[in-house]
Amino acid sequence: MVGAMLHRGTTIAVATLTAASLAACGLPDGEYFGHVPEVDDPRHLRWCNSGQPEGLDPAQISSTTSTPIAHTLFDGLTIYGNDGHPEPSLATSWEVSPDDRRVTFHMHDRGRWSNGRPVTAHDVAYQIVRMLHPLTASPSADSLDWLKGYEAFLEGRGKVLVEPAGGLAAGTLVEITGWSGKGRAEHRQAKQKQPDSNQRTGRAPLALRDLGAAPAAAYATVPAGTPVTLVELSGRPASPPSPDGASWAYVHWNRGDGVFGWVPAAELDGQPHGEVSFTVRAVAELHVPGLDRPLPELVAEAARDRPEVEVPGRALLTLPELLGVRVPDEWTVVVEAAKPTPHIVATSASRAMRPTPREAVSRSPRRWAQPGTIVSSGPLHLVAARERDYLELVRSPTYWEPEDVKLDRLTIYSMDDQAANANTYYTGRCDAIRGSNVPTSYLPVLSGARRGGRPYADYRVEPWLGVYFILVNTKQFDNVHLRRALAFSLDRSLIPRVLHGGEYGVASYTPGTPISRLSDDDLAACGVARDTPGVALIVEPGLCYVPPRGLEYDPERARQELALARAEMGARFPTTVVYKFNTGVESHKLVAEYVQGQWKDVLGIDVTLESQEWQVFLADTRKQQFQVARLGWIAAGSEPESQFARLWRCSSPNNRPAWCNPEYERLLDEAALMSDRKARLRKLAEAERVMIEEAPIIPLYNYTQKHLQKPYVRDLHINFIDQPPLWRAWRDPDWRRAR
Repeated sequence: MVGAMLHRGTTIAVATLTAASLAACGLPDGEYFGHVPEVDDPRHLRWCNSGQPEGLDPAQISSTTSTPIAHTLFDGLTIYGNDGHPEPSLATSWEVSPDDRRVTFHMHDRGRWSNGRPVTAHDVAYQIVRMLHPLTASPSADSLDWLKGYEAFLEGRGKVLVEPAGGLAAGTLVEITGWSGKGRAEHRQAKQKQPDSNQRTGRAPLALRDLGAAPAAAYATVPAGTPVTLVELSGRPASPPSPDGASWAYVHWNRGDGVFGWVPAAELDGQPHGEVSFTVRAVAELHVPGLDRPLPELVAEAARDRPEVEVPGRALLTLPELLGVRVPDEWTVVVEAAKPTPHIVATSASRAMRPTPREAVSRSPRRWAQPGTIVSSGPLHLVAARERDYLELVRSPTYWEPEDVKLDRLTIYSMDDQAANANTYYTGRCDAIRGSNVPTSYLPVLSGARRGGRPYADYRVEPWLGVYFILVNTKQFDNVHLRRALAFSLDRSLIPRVLHGGEYGVASYTPGTPISRLSDDDLAACGVARDTPGVALIVEPGLCYVPPRGLEYDPERARQELALARAEMGARFPTTVVYKFNTGVESHKLVAEYVQGQWKDVLGIDVTLESQEWQVFLADTRKQQFQVARLGWIAAGSEPESQFARLWRCSSPNNRPAWCNPEYERLLDEAALMSDRKARLRKLAEAERVMIEEAPIIPLYNYTQKHLQKPYVRDLHINFIDQPPLWRAWRDPDWRRAR
């Protein structure tokens, strides 16, 4: 990945609703949809987004509603260009190791934060570490699951020996296998939490401040004896250097929403768990940053038993150097994967690796990305925000490439309702609508189906690399036959008959282009004939992924699976099914009603529909508070493993069905060791088949983008991931003359 995203909206319409809806609106019969105002300010764009962003902090967002704005506010080593592919930005060049396990990025020195400070390699490393730190709890942490040390760091069992202990040298990377004479499994069974060897106290109050600042510059003071969590030490391989030769500690104080800050390490003179006896073993060399040995040797070493030793808690710290990120100098950052990872460069454009400013995050980790406190590095800067109404962005005076910025001002409307957005566009108060945020009842008219074959000139439909599916909570519906019955009973071939946006009904998971529409060269790369059903994803020229077709409509098999489920579940068999969907997008209710009817007609199952506001829906599905629910997933690149497969890993924070399958894990682990990309994709298809056969999700169709843009809008580029460089757009006052 590369920053894949939850999708709030989609488009599906029932034709019988369309005529009545449009007649009531009195839509014009002209060339364009609604009023086309005169352009008063070419450098001010008004953009209707798809709802209220859940935030703007790159480490805390996961939806299509927030991500394009974050990409506008925050620069990256690379950024998504006009075509949706990564292009250089803060990084001018990079080298990729022959085994696809290490990338060294070289940065220029012209990047600036909005407070004037240079954007450096230390900012990149800080963001990577922050994404994975348990204190952040990022919903997109799994986008970096390829990084060396990922799991041990995320789970808190990875440690650095900061002094010699147990016969191991200082600096050795270790993982905790137990403490106080018991193994981790025993403690888990007894629900005993691992003592935090990073916890510290100070005999005197701790003045939290920026690195090297005087105590008088403190923005928070921790009372004497109050525990803090040590996060980082200056001068280490992934950390900034000491400003004065002494060791500084970056700590977290759990007060309110939390606060971070630097203090001289010598002031942390209390270690509450310093004398706890931990059992540790050295980390497998596969996950030790900096080791440059052949992969087969590292894999073999990782499979061997490593001796365990006892060490005191005072010798152990979780530090950033556990991870595969190093900063050899201020303008160079090295990232390392445990296994071959061909998408590292692509990931550098994603929100996971977009640097964030430590000084702003530290003061208010949950609220810093708001007007008045946000510090940004991108082409535009946030100056105003009104919830469920709008955001106001202006040209950043500190952006390093001002000639690339065509806008002085960007107004982003944040209305949750598609009809409200469409009305805003219709009246001319909005210049463009976010892809697929067009009311479904308008699509037949916009496309020309209800206008004698005359589509509106400002309406466009383009491919989109995303899939719409149903989540099935496997904790509540733990019987695979029940889930398979639900999947077999849905006829996706009906969906295109009621869609007016070119969507493609599928039972497969990873999206792509319908095979019938591929070029001859792509057909050859995929090894399929033009009449082969299904879709294929062109990963890059000459490299193709054909996903397993899935549990396609078969009413007889659906009823057979249902009978097996009834027999196995007995009294646990559900009498009704509750289907959740989010409000604000009229199509979701129609999709839900379609599914409700299919499950009733084919299976005789009663379905109750429940709608929720988007933020509540996100929270409930994340906490598995649902039986079945709709969801969409949009990729940020054409790489199926990182963009789609990782979602259903046992440890993925986006694994809302709570499905965990050892065979799926094994196959993905095997794929991750393969340097032969074609063989890797074949192994990935095996894994996807395991997932699709167990039906923790039920795919329905592949997305398309539906766009409305006024005829005077220029350079608001439409690309396959719907991540437009918003700052490059502008409004042309002479558009009529240029037609």
